[in-house]
Amino acid sequence: MFDAYVAAIEPANTGDCLFNKALRSVADGDTSRARTLYRESADGGNAMAMVNLGALLISEDEHAEGPERLFREAAGLGDLSGMRNLAHMHALGKGTPKNKELAVKWYWEAARRGHAKAQCNLAVMLRHGRGTMRDPMEAVKWYTASAESGYFRAQASLAAMYLAGEGVERDVGSAFYWYSKAADNGSSRGMYGLGLMLLDGIGADRDEDRAEALFRAASEKGCSKTTYALGEMLELRGLTEEALRLYERGAEKKEARCALNIVSHDSL
Repeated sequence: MFDAYVAAIEPANTGDCLFNKALRSVADGDTSRARTLYRESADGGNAMAMVNLGALLISEDEHAEGPERLFREAAGLGDLSGMRNLAHMHALGKGTPKNKELAVKWYWEAARRGHAKAQCNLAVMLRHGRGTMRDPMEAVKWYTASAESGYFRAQASLAAMYLAGEGVERDVGSAFYWYSKAADNGSSRGMYGLGLMLLDGIGADRDEDRAEALFRAASEKGCSKTTYALGEMLELRGLTEEALRLYERGAEKKEARCALNIVSHDSL
């Protein structure tokens, strides 16, 4: 997801007023008018309008109108979301050729200035060696900075690294803590990881009821891995029909294990 500003600002000039009017147009569903207003505000030097116009153009696949130029101009004005969005374009090859090295550069620029999402993005690149040398220890550092800022994706990833002892000494207590934080913040990955720890009694006493509740919540969010885990839990209790319904839902999300379990039942 690309960053976009959603809150009105205290207007200090005409560009700020135009930006606020554009936000209201978006809320009213009039994206055509919003685009015009963002453009006028951006032309007047408003970096937030540049970011929002670029994000709007990308959402509408209007890459020819220059979202990269807009993000680059906003980044030049010191806007962290502009830096992060510019990095994201190059990381994904969205509207521009993929350039992971350039993505790392801009993630770094935003991350070192405290942008939580960019810190998480940079950690991903470091963890997997994308556009830079693989460095799990450095990845843990940036995941930690992002997680401490409250970003749920970083919290879930940091928990996984603590649990696996990847880039850091294995620490099930820290893994449980960060999975709990992520789950509390609505992360389906956090719910899944915490549920597995509770199901196996890792980091806390075994709690099958709480694990089931977490799996159900994550499954409702579309987490296919959790759908599979919940199906297996129910199948062990003899609730085969409900388990099969879950496997079917997971199979629709391309979860291979769910599809295999359906085939296994069909062959009985």
